[in-house]
Amino acid sequence: MSEIENELTPVQQTVLEALAKEPGYVPLPAHVIDDIRNQLHGLVSDIAERLEPDQALWVSKNKVTTVHGCEGHYLANLGNFEWTVANVRGTVVHKAIELATNWRDEFTPSDVVDEALDRIAADERISAAQFVDSLSNSDRAELRSGAIDLYTKFEECFPPLKAAWRPVLESGARFEMFDKRIIMSTKTDLTLGAAGNKVIIDVKTGSLHPHHREELRFYALVEALRTGLAPRKLATLSLLTARIDVEDVTEGVLQAATRKTADAVRKMFELERERREPKLVPSATCRWCPLAESCTTGQEYLERGDESDDY
Repeated sequence: MSEIENELTPVQQTVLEALAKEPGYVPLPAHVIDDIRNQLHGLVSDIAERLEPDQALWVSKNKVTTVHGCEGHYLANLGNFEWTVANVRGTVVHKAIELATNWRDEFTPSDVVDEALDRIAADERISAAQFVDSLSNSDRAELRSGAIDLYTKFEECFPPLKAAWRPVLESGARFEMFDKRIIMSTKTDLTLGAAGNKVIIDVKTGSLHPHHREELRFYALVEALRTGLAPRKLATLSLLTARIDVEDVTEGVLQAATRKTADAVRKMFELERERREPKLVPSATCRWCPLAESCTTGQEYLERGDESDDY
C-alpha cells in the first residue's frame, strides 16, 4: 500500500477501492461499439430525415432525463434557464476542484473557492460570469459559504487527485450524427484514466437517486461513440451522504443507454418540432418546474405532500 493510501480517510479509501480496476479487466471489443452505433442510427434515422442541418436537434443528459420524466416540464425548461445562488454553486465548486488539482502551494478551501469565484466572474465565455459578477455582497457571501462547504465535503470524500490518474474536470464532448442533424453533447464533472480505461464521475450535492445511473449511461454512450472505446466505470458521488454508486460499463449498459436516448430523441422531436401535446407526469421536480403555479397536475401532486426530497 502506498503512502497516500495510508493517509486516506475511511470514505476516501472506499471511493478509491470502488473505482479501482479489477484484475484481468478487458475493454469492450470494437465490434460492440460498432453494433451500438449502427443500432442508434437505425432507431433515429427517420427523425434525422425530417431535420434540416441548420436546425439540429441537441441532445444532453438533462434533456434526456427531463423528457423521460415530465414532457410538460421539458417544454417549460426550453430557453427558460436562469442562474440562481443555489444552482451556480456547483459551477463554482467544479472550478475550485479544477484549480485545486493544479495548485502547487498549500491552500485552504476558501482560497480555491475565492479564486474560482473571481475567475468565473471575469471569464465572459462562462455563462454564469455575468450573474456571479453582479451579485450583491450578501448573495456573494452566501454563495461563497455554500461553495466552501461543498468543496470541503469533496476533500473529505475523494482521495487527493494524482497526475498519474489523468484527472480531467468539466470536460465537454460531442457526437454528431447525420451531418450534424442530431448532436449528442456532454460535460463531465470528472474523468480519470485514458480512453478505454476511463472512469466517468458525476458529483452530486444531494442524495443518490436511481436516475443518476441512467444519466451516466448517456455519458458512457457518447464517450464510446466518440472515441470507439467504452469507459470502464461510471460513478456518482454524493457529497451530502459521502456515498458513491458505481456501475461497470458493459454491453448491456450501452444497449440500455442507446434505447433510452433514441426514445428521448423521438419524444424531443415530436414535442419541439411537431408540437405534440406533452404528457404530464408529476414528481418531486414539480417543486421547481416553471409551470408549478399553473399546472393542475403538479399542484395536486404537491398538495398531497408525498414527493421525495431525494431527487
